[in-house]
Amino acid sequence: MLTHRDMLARGATSYPDRIAITSETGVDLTYDGLERATNSVAQGLSEAGLGPGHRLVWLDRNSADYLVAYFATAKLGMTITPLNAWLRATELAPQIGLIRPDVLVAGADFISLAETAAEGLLPQLRLHLDRPDEADRAASGPWRPWRELLGDSTTRPDVAVDENDVHEIVFTSGTTGEAKGVMRTQRARILDSAFSALGYELGRNDHLLWFLPQFHIGGGAVPNQLLIQGGRVSILRQFDPIEIASALKTGVTYIVGVPAHYNLLFESGALDQADTSGVRGCYVGGSVATNVLFQAIRDHFPTADLVHGYGSSESGPHSMALRGEDFLQHFGSLGQPVAGTEARVVNTSGVDAAVDEVGELWTRSDSTMVGYLDRPELTASVLTADGWLRTGDLVRRAEDGFFYLVDRAKDIIITGGENVYPREIEDVIATYPGVAEVAVIGIPDPLYEERVLALVRFAAGTDRPDPKQIISFVRARLAGFKTPKEVRYVDDFPRTGAGKIAKPALRSSFGSVFGDST
Repeated sequence: MLTHRDMLARGATSYPDRIAITSETGVDLTYDGLERATNSVAQGLSEAGLGPGHRLVWLDRNSADYLVAYFATAKLGMTITPLNAWLRATELAPQIGLIRPDVLVAGADFISLAETAAEGLLPQLRLHLDRPDEADRAASGPWRPWRELLGDSTTRPDVAVDENDVHEIVFTSGTTGEAKGVMRTQRARILDSAFSALGYELGRNDHLLWFLPQFHIGGGAVPNQLLIQGGRVSILRQFDPIEIASALKTGVTYIVGVPAHYNLLFESGALDQADTSGVRGCYVGGSVATNVLFQAIRDHFPTADLVHGYGSSESGPHSMALRGEDFLQHFGSLGQPVAGTEARVVNTSGVDAAVDEVGELWTRSDSTMVGYLDRPELTASVLTADGWLRTGDLVRRAEDGFFYLVDRAKDIIITGGENVYPREIEDVIATYPGVAEVAVIGIPDPLYEERVLALVRFAAGTDRPDPKQIISFVRARLAGFKTPKEVRYVDDFPRTGAGKIAKPALRSSFGSVFGDST
């Protein structure tokens, strides 16, 4: 069966001495060691009275312990939910209210947050991650040390686990105000990992460096692309340019980040003396990336392919892939569907769109979520009876089969009765010399309902032109109604937990702006 239990057992038998995970403290865990460690944690959870259907929530920064817990819960038929450690208690409370956890695990810095967020729902079993460097902040009272949970035996627990059991319940990074817990089975996760590894051309000898937050859907999904086949994953507690440069010395071949990470990495100077020749792939996900950034990646990682993917928490998250020559020849594309994924473009009439016609992207695969936890109406609004996921993204499919994002359906700006797609404007501004990042939003306008506002961040050391030059630059390339009426410069953007530009936060900040176009 396609269960994590079986995949780990296969790894421990086939390549027991290969390094599976290098922890945030530099400790190596072999595939045999990973099998034993996950069995030990599973036994400890079992002895605490936990088993199939019970729910564990996790609140901490990145760690190898999270991956061990991820697989240990799978072996017991439990679910695991990593919570966003950047949220406030009032934001976490609705998520915990949906999960109603049977066990709560928190890092020393997050115990107070966890207690406040879970007030009235605190489970009897509460575990704190007792790391040596956090001994001065260790919890007491009802909080037991994580290490105390570890069982004496490294024998696999004798529990019946089905591949179609829900294992992950991960909350989306959307900020709609409604907690949405995406449920996914073990089978779906393993298929997504296998098919996306094919699409991204990842092999057994690849070594992934992971510094994105583990509470994102990729926290389990991306490392699993390597761990199902004998590859290696190195974990960093958080994004840190110096630690990234140091990690490259260990043979890292594949890096995953969003544009902000790469920009900050390059601006820090941490790579100036680093040997990057071993890196053969740089994945750029998330928000709008620019030619300036792509050239900087190629300059700093000259032997690496540029890699891009498309997906969502609901879809797998990996639905499309693009790498190497395809990336360069189809610049700006989402790529093509990974193996096992079907994709349609559906127009406003509810039928398949013609080539290059804009419509909503629908995807279908065995990796798609089961649904939203306890949100049947919301689930029915995005999942059709025959398994198609309505992504809410507006795309077009070119003649050669490559897909291009036009915009997020919810981001459409309506100005003077005309639909404006921010992504189209962002793509134009991204080509202006020196632009590092750009976000386009609609803001209230007393005459036209909304008007277009462009927020632009320039690369460090770049002179900022008069905003009127940006406006003229766009007007020369797009229709007048698409041209920003206002351009503002920012030093940075508010971001989601995944590092993407948080457009809802931008709309909140600029929603009452009324002024001159400069």
